Amino acid sequence: MKHNINDRFLASCVAASLGESIALPTEGMKPEQIQSTFGVISGPVARPDSSDFYPLPAGSTARQTEAMLAVIKASHPLPDLQGFAFNIKDAFNRFQMLWPKNATFPWPPFPDEGHYTFAFAMPAAFRLASGQSSTAELSEWLKSLSPVSVVWQQGTWIYLRLLADLYVMDEKDFSASKFLKRAMFFADEAEELFPHDYKMKRRMQVTEPLLDRPLSEVAQACGDINNAADNILAFVGNAFYKHNDNFEKAILATANLGGTSGAVGFYLGSLIGALRGQSNLPGAWLHSLNVKESVTSAVFNYIH
Repeated sequence: MKHNINDRFLASCVAASLGESIALPTEGMKPEQIQSTFGVISGPVARPDSSDFYPLPAGSTARQTEAMLAVIKASHPLPDLQGFAFNIKDAFNRFQMLWPKNATFPWPPFPDEGHYTFAFAMPAAFRLASGQSSTAELSEWLKSLSPVSVVWQQGTWIYLRLLADLYVMDEKDFSASKFLKRAMFFADEAEELFPHDYKMKRRMQVTEPLLDRPLSEVAQACGDINNAADNILAFVGNAFYKHNDNFEKAILATANLGGTSGAVGFYLGSLIGALRGQSNLPGAWLHSLNVKESVTSAVFNYIH
């Protein structure tokens, strides 16, 4: 292995925020609304005021990135719910415009079955990839988090395992078909570790035959990419399978479909960053990213 896992971990975090930044203006929209509002998303744009969301300038991020920062800062070396909750509530109180207008702060802080808190997987994946934690240790850690939903545990586990695979993989060794097999294997693994819920794997099975179909069809099969965790992760996996070699193409293709676009951009970006590093990220987009320094600082402090 010629690359540095620390660099890949940082790249995945920065790419996640960058993906969210590009995609968040279209959150909650249908493709026809996007066309009438923006024409087409082709780079960083401001989010307009709406009944659901506050306006944000181009280069902004929102609750996905705030959750990631809250997770990293609560990791000693793995995140716990109490530390995360303190950090995310502080962010919510200070930056309420980054959440939907109707957002409240529930306990546990995992709305929509946790779709914006799968970032719990990121430091765990780094520890697995760098040999600092075993899968047995990480499964026990994930089981110890309570109260959380089974869907959230399964989704976090699948995402964790895929990230760890990508952190250690040389780009030239990547195979989309092997990625698919690994994803389905990790779904089985997740059901064994966190039983009695089958939505995650079923959604993956529904979208698997659509790997050679347009992303618009995949979006329809995923409830127009609604807030359900299984729909978001299945859609992200399909988009990564199709566009893992081109960050810009991947993020723009998904952002222009709307739905829960901020989450999709975040998780899709993180997977591409984990595999390709920061060199694959568009420089002009990175320059516009408001949180690049704060994300880099948080990751550096965690690693060191």
